[in-house]
Amino acid sequence: MPKETTGTAQSPTPTLQPTAPAPTAQEPTPSTFEDAQAVVPLVVLPLEQRPFAVETGEDWPSGYNVHLKFRETRGAGLLEFAALVDAPVTRADTPFGAHLDAITRVRGIEVRASALVSPREADRLLGPPTPAPAPTGQAADQTAAQPVPLSTAAELPGIVSVLPPTGPPPPPGAEDEGRCVRCGCTENAACEGGCYWVPNRQLVDLCSACATLDELALVTYSLVETPAGEQAPAAADTPDPAPMPRLASPLMHRIAVTPAVPAEDGQA
Repeated sequence: MPKETTGTAQSPTPTLQPTAPAPTAQEPTPSTFEDAQAVVPLVVLPLEQRPFAVETGEDWPSGYNVHLKFRETRGAGLLEFAALVDAPVTRADTPFGAHLDAITRVRGIEVRASALVSPREADRLLGPPTPAPAPTGQAADQTAAQPVPLSTAAELPGIVSVLPPTGPPPPPGAEDEGRCVRCGCTENAACEGGCYWVPNRQLVDLCSACATLDELALVTYSLVETPAGEQAPAAADTPDPAPMPRLASPLMHRIAVTPAVPAEDGQA
């Protein structure tokens, strides 16, 4: 009898099969000169008013493009081109005129039409430009010019602000006399505590009780004759409250001057 043998069947060794690379997105190839030239008849021949120049240039790396140039008298041809390729027309006002542009792509080629026309011709072709909307609400309040406050003039040195007098009006038929432009005091009705006229650049009646420090700083004093024929020394440029200087002023008699009393021995 034949001898039986036992064993396991051996499987064949698998072999590696080469795999194809995954497809990658290919970059668009740049347009060639021949591609651009083939587009020119498509955008020029249908026009009634054709451009005076057609330029084919290279815009690296995208390729070639076409530029149609229209004369000022044939700006309507640009509108024909825009309607043919369904492209919007833009307007840019420059010191040399209105620049009209329309840009689109035909068969992957960039095609541009342009014309430099006068503003009046641009208004005729496209209509007048739309004015900017006027600001409303809070924006109008922010853009409104702020008025200059009237009180600013009184803060400047040498400028006297004239205010309505607060004193009683003069009786009818009374003699015209000097009246302070701020408080209304006069030669015969001085302010409480006394006052004097303050010279100013506007040559208006202004008393010392109403004058500001800047206005008092502009006062200059001069030598005046005393009733006894003696001369009083000139005071400083700024008023000194004690003792009161002798001023050449018609209101001199309205100033209450209190002489300084020397202290007695032993008293401070």
